[in-house]
Amino acid sequence: MHHAIEQRVLKRYPGLFTEAELHSLGNLRGIHNDVNSDVHLSKIRMMWNRFYAEHPAGSGVTRQDFLDYARHIDQQLGGSFTPPVVP
Repeated sequence: MHHAIEQRVLKRYPGLFTEAELHSLGNLRGIHNDVNSDVHLSKIRMMWNRFYAEHPAGSGVTRQDFLDYARHIDQQLGGSFTPPVVP
């Protein structure tokens, strides 16, 4: 299971999202075990790490920036999710 907007946002960017929002069904993505290490632990991780580097806390990053980036990840990798996510 993958959170489209990651849980670490609660600590790194307090106030942008609530815990309930991050754990809502609309924010969860299924990732089959066969592709988890490649998709979830590698590709998605690298994408979010790049986003965090470009948008450090206190830089004015917005809630919408996160939502847009999660949508970008869905567009790039959503076909690998179970069920597939195609925004």
